[in-house]
Amino acid sequence: MSHVVGIDLGTTHSLVAALDGAGRPTLLPNRLGQRLTPSVVGLDSEGRLHVGESARTQLLVHPERTVAEVKRRMGRDLPVTLGDRRYSPTEISALILKALREDAERALGGTVTEAVVTVPAYFSDAQRQATKDAGELAGLKVERLLNEPTAAALAYGVNHLDAEQYVLVYDLGGGTFDVSVLEMFQGVLDVKASAGNNQLGGSDFDQLLAAWFAAQFEREHGVSLVGNLAAQVRLKAAAEAAKIALSSVESTPVIVPFLAPGRGGAPASLEVEVTRARFEGLVTDLVRSTLEPMEGALRDAKLSRKAIAEVVLVGGSSRVPLVRRLVAEYFGREPREGVNPDEAVALGAALQAGLKTGAVSPARGIMLTDVCPFTLGVEVQASAGRERVGGVFSPLIPRNTTVPVSRTETFATTADGQRAVEIRVFQGEARLVRDNILLDEYLVEGVPPAKAGAEKVAVTFTYDINGILNVTTRVASTGKEAVLVVDKRSQRLSPERRNEARERLAREWGEAPVASAPGLASASASASAPGLASASASATRDSDADALLTAATERIATAPAAVRPRLESLCAALREARAKGDRVTAARLDAELTDLLFDLG
Repeated sequence: MSHVVGIDLGTTHSLVAALDGAGRPTLLPNRLGQRLTPSVVGLDSEGRLHVGESARTQLLVHPERTVAEVKRRMGRDLPVTLGDRRYSPTEISALILKALREDAERALGGTVTEAVVTVPAYFSDAQRQATKDAGELAGLKVERLLNEPTAAALAYGVNHLDAEQYVLVYDLGGGTFDVSVLEMFQGVLDVKASAGNNQLGGSDFDQLLAAWFAAQFEREHGVSLVGNLAAQVRLKAAAEAAKIALSSVESTPVIVPFLAPGRGGAPASLEVEVTRARFEGLVTDLVRSTLEPMEGALRDAKLSRKAIAEVVLVGGSSRVPLVRRLVAEYFGREPREGVNPDEAVALGAALQAGLKTGAVSPARGIMLTDVCPFTLGVEVQASAGRERVGGVFSPLIPRNTTVPVSRTETFATTADGQRAVEIRVFQGEARLVRDNILLDEYLVEGVPPAKAGAEKVAVTFTYDINGILNVTTRVASTGKEAVLVVDKRSQRLSPERRNEARERLAREWGEAPVASAPGLASASASASAPGLASASASATRDSDADALLTAATERIATAPAAVRPRLESLCAALREARAKGDRVTAARLDAELTDLLFDLG
């Protein structure tokens, strides 16, 4: 049986969800039985790829062979290096999606070939296309790219179908920020406006705190950590753990043992107490920067703050008390409780998958609309007195127009005897194209020569629900048409490159089973070469487990007294499970020990 799932492809964690027998969205567990899979990919010493917990563990000791937060590189020409291999951000995301797909198939007991994948509302065209490519490389037909705050609103709205109100969704994740304003009435969720920043998230909070840790280390030990990748990765992990702790306590100790050689060459450690006030002082400017997109979305929706009945916070970073406090002060009341910030987006994606397939009956009265987050248009020449000025942006589809939408504008030739028209497509809000983003360009030939302005060319923009733009041009006098699908960005894989990447990933996936946890190879790989895959995977598992146990044992001496017994117990239990050959228990204990070390920093 084939299934369609909803996937939240996140910066720090990813989730997959599907509808249960009663038509309710539910999260599907990964191989460890966990709902959140770290969006981390690593290449181990044996040349095997790992996704999830085992890769996150490796990040601390082998950052040169591990990558995290690749979502922030999507749609950009920023290659990823894992050891001696190079991947595009699209290929790394494909590996994460492939792991999620396999976990979903295991949980559902059937094949998964289609998915609704969520993206930040403020993702550009290039980033959306790269996400669709990643799904294709992972063996998934991406039926719909759904904006993350819209997905969260769907998860919230399905339990409030009778409400008639305006809702604002504030979505602050690990790497991106989005805000959407929706109107709910009679089961309709109508997105009125979206805004955001696809380079702002909890990871930036971690980075600021990690930089403060580095400064404290340098002040105490006289050693700069600039250029020390391993130390920086450990500091950021410690910063993330401290950030999480400070959401519930006013201060927390941070100890990172043997961080780097000190003045005399002996290992030096970071030991510092960080308060919530200190953390908030570091990140206040970033948190306050979310106010401008909120105000812009309200302005575009033509609504006041008082018109918003409910504010829904989603994204793990929305748990930071300063964020909740700022939003509460802005709207004069507390945000909505009862929506899980980590899970809402994936659950909404599963509902959208159900609407697409008919598993969620229209009789339930759910209808969803969305908007184009950017203004789309073309470059034109404009008259300035007797002069003509080039490089002017002429919008065809204004931002926050409900999609799908099609708009046509007619333009005239600008020179005598002109035989061709260059169409340059831009995205942005500036009056001049130099301040906007070039999406694509092409040449329309076959224009009959005539006096300037005599020939007309109609340009039609069609923007679909996935945020993909099609451009059609038609020469009025001849009826000649040309069509452009705006997917030819240099950052996007060409059809030839996609085929090559698909074959390469399939080959490397087969040679190196991707696992959400050390010790669990994919069933298909084990079946194809049980002897070789089993032996080599076992060696890798042992190596990873040895490294984890060594790190955990060294941490016992410096761990807080309250945590030390649990750390010792987990180490002993993991050794016992390995000695007995109990791989399932070992994998579970491995994950628990990894999480505990991350929490300790």
